[in-house]
Amino acid sequence: LNRFANMLALLDARVRGVDETEAVAAREWSEYTWRGDQAPGFPFVHGLQSSETDFSDLRQSRLLIQVGKNLVENKMPESHFFQEIIERGGKVVSIVPEYGPQASKADYWIPVRAGLSDTALFLGIAKALIDRELYDVDFLKRFTDFPLLVRLDTLERVRAADVFAGYSGRLRSDADSFTVHGMTAEQYDRLGDRVVMTEAGELAAITREDVGDRMSDAGVDPMLDFRGEIALSDGSTVEVASVLSMYRDHLTDYDLDTVVDITGAPKDLVERLIVDVATIKPMGIHVGEGINHYFHATLHNRAVYMVSMLTGNIGVPGAGVSTWAGNYKGGIFHAAPWFGPGVGGYVNEDPFHPLLGETDRYSDETTHHRIHGEETSYWGYGDKPLVVDTPSDGRRVFTGKTHLPTPTKVLWYNNANLINQAKWAYELVHNVNPKVDMIVDQQIEWTASAEHADIVFPVNSWMEFETIEMAGSCSNPFLQLWKGGIEPLYDSRDDIAVFAGVARALTAHTGEPLFADFFKFATDGRPEVYLDRVLAASFTTEGYTVEDIMRGAYGEPGGALMQYRTLPRIPFYEQIRDSKPFYTDTGRMHAYVDIPEAIEYGENLIVHREAVEATPYLPNVIVSSSPYLRPQSYGIPLDDLDAGRRQVRNVMMAWGDVKATTNPLYDAGYEFLCLTPKSRHSVH
Repeated sequence: LNRFANMLALLDARVRGVDETEAVAAREWSEYTWRGDQAPGFPFVHGLQSSETDFSDLRQSRLLIQVGKNLVENKMPESHFFQEIIERGGKVVSIVPEYGPQASKADYWIPVRAGLSDTALFLGIAKALIDRELYDVDFLKRFTDFPLLVRLDTLERVRAADVFAGYSGRLRSDADSFTVHGMTAEQYDRLGDRVVMTEAGELAAITREDVGDRMSDAGVDPMLDFRGEIALSDGSTVEVASVLSMYRDHLTDYDLDTVVDITGAPKDLVERLIVDVATIKPMGIHVGEGINHYFHATLHNRAVYMVSMLTGNIGVPGAGVSTWAGNYKGGIFHAAPWFGPGVGGYVNEDPFHPLLGETDRYSDETTHHRIHGEETSYWGYGDKPLVVDTPSDGRRVFTGKTHLPTPTKVLWYNNANLINQAKWAYELVHNVNPKVDMIVDQQIEWTASAEHADIVFPVNSWMEFETIEMAGSCSNPFLQLWKGGIEPLYDSRDDIAVFAGVARALTAHTGEPLFADFFKFATDGRPEVYLDRVLAASFTTEGYTVEDIMRGAYGEPGGALMQYRTLPRIPFYEQIRDSKPFYTDTGRMHAYVDIPEAIEYGENLIVHREAVEATPYLPNVIVSSSPYLRPQSYGIPLDDLDAGRRQVRNVMMAWGDVKATTNPLYDAGYEFLCLTPKSRHSVH
């Protein structure tokens, strides 16, 4: 579908009468975030969309914590790996509101109040680890932002250029930041370097490459706990603190008794979990996909990761934080600056210059990304940006400048059920979709989204595929190629045949042959030409061909192993073992975020927020009295129930004050919550 979207630049050129340098393609929506499978807090911590361990690595864990996760039912084909922890004498803990199959198989079950109150639980664990000095000092110094200094006036990280007169960036041109991460010189100038206070009592600049052994080789031994005044290069002084020092003060609101009161969790079990987390390694934490549907999942994800960071449970077998959100991943067909464009070579092939030779290969020169990425949630909010008239700040546009949506004229979804996953389905069906000129659903089954579409293209199931398809998973290392084993039961087509058919129709309608050329090998019944190009462009599949895999050159016909650094795959193995930078601006794992929006919304440090609706208390309130959170309420009063204003209002209260508030819905008689565990996904 994304390849088809990129092809529509040809149509734009014809309709607007522009040449290929100005032509733009369709907007790309991601159902990955819309349905809640994306863990939104992960990029804040390590810089990647997600990074999952192989399921077979479960057996290496000595402590497994399932948070809103049901590995008994939801991963039935692979749940034996989870059971092997029990067989090997490891511990299993379940944190979830309801008592289900996963809780029945755990050493102990910690029930928590629905609405992501377990964010407070993990903050309480973090506080105990810090207060009792149970954290991994070496790991925090070498791989996290806990020793980095933050200005207490602006809440921004201290920049080396602000401290050292005439400072110039120290990154070499052959550093991983440039050669592997693809950072540009302009981006480095904008990001700069950071500052720590050393154990010798001196300020030192560190680059995003100064992690692990590289920091030691540079002669830097940072102080984890520092607070004081430092002199800036302009002669002024400013009070600063390390991130760990800030958390010592910030987590005052999350003592054990308060956490028990917020979550409803049994106090003895919370204490038991604190001891287990501090003493058992390796520890793996697995967060349920459904949790990401909640509105404050970013904070929840960050809180879970902070506990793993404090204990050094990253980058080694049996450790880490995973969600396994969605099983099939195009992203594992990896691109690299030194190798090729990966699966992006197929998606973003230049439609004005399609590759028509069977042996042609994808490269940066053949790739032209003309799609504009946009979140499905803008359509879900009336197909408009979030604009709010605030009492104190006037009219504010809260949608980022790079994400302003445009009115949707054609909506085409493939293997997605947008209506069933919508939070305001009535609003979409009755007020938003009627403004869309054409809605196309390409789907294997009849759904609510098909019910409200203008055109439905029925497509083949895996059993019915008439041509070869290829996929890989985030939960195992297997590359899979297959072709259906039965004839299609109905008048349906392979997905790629649908796109090729529409492309040919566009050629017939416009007289432009490039539409049909763009799907030439699909029309010819040989899409494996495209698959071979993807294999050749991805460094994780180097040397593989469709012919070799299908004839069983690497094992069973149709199967091969993805070429990862480790087997099973261990996320961030290279960062820890080889002292490589993480994918953040500092090169370290982050417990602190200093982007302007995070500071403005009171989320620069990790905090628990009450649910937007599923709470008996004031919705959306920040539970904290921290001096390092300065959220903006924009003057919106607490009794304002307007949906737009209420979702941008940031109110901070200590827990005792929160308990004195009431959710207006409760006053209106809505006192019950509906909890819907996803037990039906036995193989998802």
